Amino acid sequence: MKKLAVFAIIVLIFGTISPSLVDHAYGQSDPSILLRIAVQADKQIVNQLDRVYGDQIPNNLQILYDKGHRAVYSLDKSLPNDIEKAKQDFLLAMNSFMQISRTISQSSEKVIVVTVSDKSNRHLTSEIDRLEKYVKTLEKISKKYNTNVESDFIKIYDLIQELRIQINDGYGTYDDVINEIKIILDSVKNDIRESAIKQKSDFIKRFFDRLLNQVDKILTHAQDNDVDQIQIDKASALILEIRELLSKNQINDAKVVFAELKGLMEKIGYPIRIT
Repeated sequence: MKKLAVFAIIVLIFGTISPSLVDHAYGQSDPSILLRIAVQADKQIVNQLDRVYGDQIPNNLQILYDKGHRAVYSLDKSLPNDIEKAKQDFLLAMNSFMQISRTISQSSEKVIVVTVSDKSNRHLTSEIDRLEKYVKTLEKISKKYNTNVESDFIKIYDLIQELRIQINDGYGTYDDVINEIKIILDSVKNDIRESAIKQKSDFIKRFFDRLLNQVDKILTHAQDNDVDQIQIDKASALILEIRELLSKNQINDAKVVFAELKGLMEKIGYPIRIT
């Protein structure tokens, strides 16, 4: 019986069987061997259909199976008296089962390809979603620092939309588009960084400017109270130096000189109070 099963499987795998192959199978034993092979093939196909489709067998495969199954039934009736009719029934049954097996195999390959494609597309879509979320966050930061990069973000969003279209169509130069987005993003981040530094620098300059104006007023008051003129002149010179350093954007140096000014003001009895 195992030999019959192997024979049936070989037929289903390698395609249409020929009358000569039937004659060979018939010649190996009594005519009932054809029926046993056909019955075994019938069972194999039933199991295959049930495993793949359950109770939702496609109509075209159901028609093929019914055709093959009727041929097996006719084969049983043809034997042992009508050998030629038995051979025809056997050929019809096996070729029907072969077509079913081939269709199932091709469908399975398509399912695998589609599944891999779907997973790949879902992965790319998730990556693009994360990229777009990051771009929106970066856009908010750019507005916070008044960075003039609106046109860059318009270009990035256009490229992201292009990526989504390519994914939906199932083809495209993903890497080229993504690299172009990265180049623009690097430029945007550099512009934001420079804007942030400038904004911080401008804030410090404004802070020192208000503070130095207060110190100027304190020195005028100290001069009216007969504080040593040499100390007042030295403090005024430090204020000028600080302003000069700030104009050159040498903020750290300005902080050092301001610390000296602060110490001097405490020494003459007019400490600087930062409010």
